[in-house]
Amino acid sequence: MSTTRSRSSQKKQETPRASDPSRSVPLVSEYDVLTEEEQQQVLRRLVIQNEADIRMFSTFLKMPTVVILMLNLLFVYNYVTSGFGTADNFAGAKMPISGVRIYAEHPIVATELSVVMLQFALYLLSYERWDRLTKTSLGVLLALGTAHALTCRKSGVFEFGWWMLPVLDLVAVSYAQLNMRRSREGIRDLARATYHIKSA
Repeated sequence: MSTTRSRSSQKKQETPRASDPSRSVPLVSEYDVLTEEEQQQVLRRLVIQNEADIRMFSTFLKMPTVVILMLNLLFVYNYVTSGFGTADNFAGAKMPISGVRIYAEHPIVATELSVVMLQFALYLLSYERWDRLTKTSLGVLLALGTAHALTCRKSGVFEFGWWMLPVLDLVAVSYAQLNMRRSREGIRDLARATYHIKSA
């Protein structure tokens, strides 16, 4: 009788608990020792927390995207109101806030490209679509934006940086979108593994 109790207590001590933060046990190993009901609760908490993190991060990324978009619209407004064909207009369009003149040959067309890239970034953050058409559109926009920025450097680093802002913003949004998809897939893989073990 005493031997049975000692073996039972030893077995309990050897069983890792998911709630014990002092044990360096992998998540999957801790997850496996839970009951079916506890596993479902863990999955629900993971999904809720992951979606909350994604919404917060998406909102955070939308803020600089909207700011850059407003600056581009302000740039077009300043360029148009300065008067086409005037001496001041041909001397170069002024950047918002800094007032540095840039000398792109077609600033309106270039700004339209920047606006399209920024709108595409907002689209990725809002709809989280990631199919072949989205990937192709992303590649084309990044290539066009980078090529244009490399050809517009008459004002030095200021002009290059101005045209690269939408490109860098789109790259950051795309990378974040990829990580968001990976986090969701990780949770789905964990759920599929659970259902596979349960149905086996």
